Amino acid sequence: MTDLKPKTEELLRCEQTACDEAEVLMRTRDEYLKSLRESEERYRSLVIATSQIVWTTDAEGKVEDIPGWRAFTGQSQSEVRGWGWIDALHPEDRDHTAQIWRQAVQTKSPYTAEYRVRAKDGSYCYFSARGVPVLAADGSIREWVGTCTDISERKASEEALKARADELTYLTAVLARTNAILEKRNQELDQFAYVASHDLKAPLRAIANLSQWIEEDLSEQLTDDTRHQMNLLRGRVHRLEALINGLLAYSRVGRLRTETSKVSVTALLNEIIDSLGFPQTFTIEVEPLLPTLVTERLPLEQVFTNLISNAIKHHPRADGRVQISAREQGKFYEFTVADNGAGIAPQYHERVFGIFQTLEARDESENTGIGLAIVKKIVESQGGTIWIKSQEGEGATFYFTWPKQPTK
Repeated sequence: MTDLKPKTEELLRCEQTACDEAEVLMRTRDEYLKSLRESEERYRSLVIATSQIVWTTDAEGKVEDIPGWRAFTGQSQSEVRGWGWIDALHPEDRDHTAQIWRQAVQTKSPYTAEYRVRAKDGSYCYFSARGVPVLAADGSIREWVGTCTDISERKASEEALKARADELTYLTAVLARTNAILEKRNQELDQFAYVASHDLKAPLRAIANLSQWIEEDLSEQLTDDTRHQMNLLRGRVHRLEALINGLLAYSRVGRLRTETSKVSVTALLNEIIDSLGFPQTFTIEVEPLLPTLVTERLPLEQVFTNLISNAIKHHPRADGRVQISAREQGKFYEFTVADNGAGIAPQYHERVFGIFQTLEARDESENTGIGLAIVKKIVESQGGTIWIKSQEGEGATFYFTWPKQPTK
């Protein structure tokens, strides 16, 4: 009789093994289902947490539902279903958006579009839509997944920038036309000034010459008072000629540019001082080691010449003194022209820089009152400033700043 015990034990072991495997499979299935639920929960949480509208469609691009879209637009699920979501787009954007979407579906290529979406309150906001096809193992499209992002703020910024750019373009065109007109007017003004000065100075010289000839022809009949009056007449003629020249110089300041170069202020001042012809008893002291600038030479020469000449011309004594110095001030040098003359009362410090302004009586001096106005205009055209410190009877110190490098 056959012993059945070994066979029974074998069957029991097989059954136990099958049960163990079944238990493992059950645990694996439960873990998989748990993992799947957790993934779905994470996905839902992500959709809720993000500020974007997350959407999916079937392989043909038809929507079943987009909760985020409905929450924004106020559409119902039935209104969104299929292609109904497109009804929430601005009428001007619908056809173009539909064309892009159909092309993406047909070509299985990523979908990108920008359009305006009507919100529940009836206003429109700009959105950027992006979608990608999810492919099956056989290469066919299983579904589409994408997002819609509110880009209203970016669009508003772009529109503002575009409006600003358009405005700047317009203003640039206006400025170019204005500059062209001004350039033409300046040329006409220069031509007029040249002709006017020539036509005015010619008779002035004739008057001066005639007065000289009359004085010579009638020398035996003229009294000392008459000779004095003739001298006054010629003085007035010379002052008027100087006034015309001054007005021409003033009108041209800042409009006629010259080449910049390295200018040694020390060398420049030595040339100016040599050309002035002041009394030998007068002293002009120049501080050693004055700077070298990259600038237009002529305007700087005009400023120093005028300030030094004024100090000499208006000094009450022939043994006066002028001191010239400089110091650094950031991107500028601050120059000083100081004298020990009669000085200027504080209430006249601004007045001396005005055109046609003079502190001396016309009968005592043939000063035109333009020189310091020209100096001020030259200094300011270079980006600098000029001012005065003085008390009556204590001399005057003129300060002006000049850039180390050209400002234009």
